[in-house]
Amino acid sequence: MTIRWTSAACLIAAGLAAGSGLAEGAQPPDPGAQEREIVSLANVVGAALRGEIVPAEEPFGWANDFLKSSEQTTFVPFTLSVDESKLTTSAVAMYLFVTPQGARVGAAAAAFEDGYHVLLGTPTVDGAPSSGAASSSAGPAEEGPRFYRIRRGFWVPAGDYDVYVALSESEVEPGATPATMMLRRALSVPDLWTGGFATSSVILAESIESLNAPPPPDQLPANPYTLGTVRIVPKSTPEFSPSDELSMLFLVYNAGVTAAGMPDVIVEYAFNVVGESGEEFFNRTSPQAFNERTLPQGFDLNAGHQLVAGQAVPLSSFPPAEYRLEITVTDNTSGESLTHSVGFSVAEATESLNGTV
Repeated sequence: MTIRWTSAACLIAAGLAAGSGLAEGAQPPDPGAQEREIVSLANVVGAALRGEIVPAEEPFGWANDFLKSSEQTTFVPFTLSVDESKLTTSAVAMYLFVTPQGARVGAAAAAFEDGYHVLLGTPTVDGAPSSGAASSSAGPAEEGPRFYRIRRGFWVPAGDYDVYVALSESEVEPGATPATMMLRRALSVPDLWTGGFATSSVILAESIESLNAPPPPDQLPANPYTLGTVRIVPKSTPEFSPSDELSMLFLVYNAGVTAAGMPDVIVEYAFNVVGESGEEFFNRTSPQAFNERTLPQGFDLNAGHQLVAGQAVPLSSFPPAEYRLEITVTDNTSGESLTHSVGFSVAEATESLNGTV
């Protein structure tokens, strides 16, 4: 099987810097209105903390990943998927409140708190390719619900948290009542600073592109899937057609070093077909090695360079089915090994989703 390496190794400066940033694009004309919208959303979250509002369902979708950040914290980039039919404006106000799990008003210290204004682009059909920090242009008209994608991120120490995200329509007509939605999500954030061998989440990518320069730290929340000069657009759903590639990447943390001062890590990828009777091995790709023979000259973990693993695997030889990718990451210096499982599906060619942008 022919595969394309996403990256043999990337010299990415360590640490996702903390910062705060407003949404990309033009600002709404009335800063006072912006502030009032955020305060209103903060009041909605406060009511939820007091138990006055109990969300019965999730009004929009949530997906997140975990990456090692700075100052003993974990960075949590996330994507919201908002059904187009729930909004009538081209912009939303957003308030994010993260607090230790189980906290209530009076004791709810915010581990992270911020407000944003997001300009919405053209929504996409679920499963279709998407790009951009908030949303993307869609291809030809397709059937099915269409979703705005809003991507942001926050950083907190490891632990268990309650995440509150409140959204409301922005810049509504005078006298109109803006639609308001709130999501509450319990989240267990891993500790990637323990010194033990670890990895980030495995990110399925819709596209990966190189930038001329990394975005400024204060723009990180609006560009949460940017690692140095690499920008990732995460895939909204793990659904593919035979003409697609399964593109993935993740970062390897806390690897040991050899006498030559280099890590010695190997990554193995095995694909299994999932059926009614269980799993059956399908195929595997060549192992990916990170050592003194494969890493670029000057690679130095102590200088903040990071090991970025991943592959882009063509799916043309994968029959329509449900699959489980098993990724085994081994540190040969210590003998420690980690395993990740990634589920995905390949549809019939006649049911193909749009290809990768």
